[in-house]
Amino acid sequence: MTMKFPFTEDTLGKKLEAGTGLSVDCLTCRRKAVLDMSELVKRLGQDYGCLHWDLIKVVYCHECRAAGREDRNLQFTNHAMTPDKRRNTGAAR
Repeated sequence: MTMKFPFTEDTLGKKLEAGTGLSVDCLTCRRKAVLDMSELVKRLGQDYGCLHWDLIKVVYCHECRAAGREDRNLQFTNHAMTPDKRRNTGAAR
């Protein structure tokens, strides 16, 4: 994988290409989930934004929605590709 500079990760496709990920925490019920980047790209497209205000439109807490609670009180966390993952994917170090 060749990185282009300046490096930006503002779309789902760029996150997938960089090999990084996202997790989401529901601040209402404290549930957590790791988002499947390839599935998000498949559903939303590689040019869809990956910043909070982009994702909050399409991601919600299923448990809170079913219980009638606030279902978009969410926090997204970026995850970098760790060195052990780089070796497994063949990406440049």
